[in-house]
Amino acid sequence: MKIVYNWLKDFLDLTATPQDLASRLALSGTNIASVEAQPLGGVIDAEVTSNRPDCLGVYGIAREVGAIFKLPMKSVVPKPVESSAAKTSDAVSVNIQAPELCGRFTARVIRGVRIQPSPAWLRERLEAAGVASISNVVDATNYVLLELGHPLHAFDYDLVRNHSIVVRRAKPQEKIKTLDGIERTLDPSFSVVCDGDGSRAVGIGGIMGGGETEISFSTKNVLIECAWFEPIAIRRATRFLKLHTEASIRFSRGADPEMAELASRRCAELILQLAGGELLSGVVDIYHGKR
Repeated sequence: MKIVYNWLKDFLDLTATPQDLASRLALSGTNIASVEAQPLGGVIDAEVTSNRPDCLGVYGIAREVGAIFKLPMKSVVPKPVESSAAKTSDAVSVNIQAPELCGRFTARVIRGVRIQPSPAWLRERLEAAGVASISNVVDATNYVLLELGHPLHAFDYDLVRNHSIVVRRAKPQEKIKTLDGIERTLDPSFSVVCDGDGSRAVGIGGIMGGGETEISFSTKNVLIECAWFEPIAIRRATRFLKLHTEASIRFSRGADPEMAELASRRCAELILQLAGGELLSGVVDIYHGKR
């Protein structure tokens, strides 16, 4: 994982140099591949072991650094302004038909966004972390993934049939064209995110979205997905498909289901900042696995 030094400073009053930080992380058990000088203060390339999914985000690494240097953490408390006139629950429905594969699914809707290139500060952070900039809304989902370590996906709300989401097992030999333009054959051992009556798959759960509902520069309304998918099923699916993504890396290691709503709220806050629009009030949060 590429750790952008200046991004860490959003959460810590850090004074150690990137080289000193890398040395202390190495002494605490984190393998360090390199420290690269970079305009954002430097980038540390760290190997996060499979038993530490909590460190697959800047915030998780900041927690480790705070413990090492005995520094207090700045909490993430997103407070996006919500509409007083429209509710998310009236705009979208979610039905999880395979709770053994998808334990939680949250949905938020933002109307009236303006899709455009991201500002320089956001592009620079993403690119320093090894992620290409696409557009402000897509970049917001990737930014929060890197920041909090929890994957998200944005749909063009108007392309989601009946404004309804269904999460189910894939059907034998079912096919979907993913965001990379490749048609993939699915297997019943893993989950798909569908729209409408559940007949059309619009995403491979926890791995990659589909091309039919992707965000484009003509998108006006956005549906934010932030969910939790079962780790073993994700590992099997990535091997079956030979498809490893930033999302699958995190879900396959065991992302925290409690983080889903917070990450969704943080993403909504960032999209409002970058693309404007109106955030519908509340969240649709189906959480079968809640303990």
